[in-house]
Amino acid sequence: MTPSSNPFILADGRKPNCMEMLQLILDGEASAKQQDYFKSHMDTCMPCFKSFHLDMSIKELVKTRCCGDQAPQSLVDQIKMQISQNNPS
Repeated sequence: MTPSSNPFILADGRKPNCMEMLQLILDGEASAKQQDYFKSHMDTCMPCFKSFHLDMSIKELVKTRCCGDQAPQSLVDQIKMQISQNNPS
């Protein structure tokens, strides 16, 4: 994909970094076009690939352990922070 076809590019021309793109995907706020782009991006970006699968696993674990209720965002953020401190990419 060419940079000009990146659907994450903002109106002011700024391209979000990998973590910003990943967060949109994980939060369910990305469009279908953005999701497709990110899936292709993960083929060449190992940090994104690892982060995506780790974050999805954390979300699923928290979701199942919290009786199916949505986990508080502060809890998810705290877990991510602790993991990134213990396992820098």
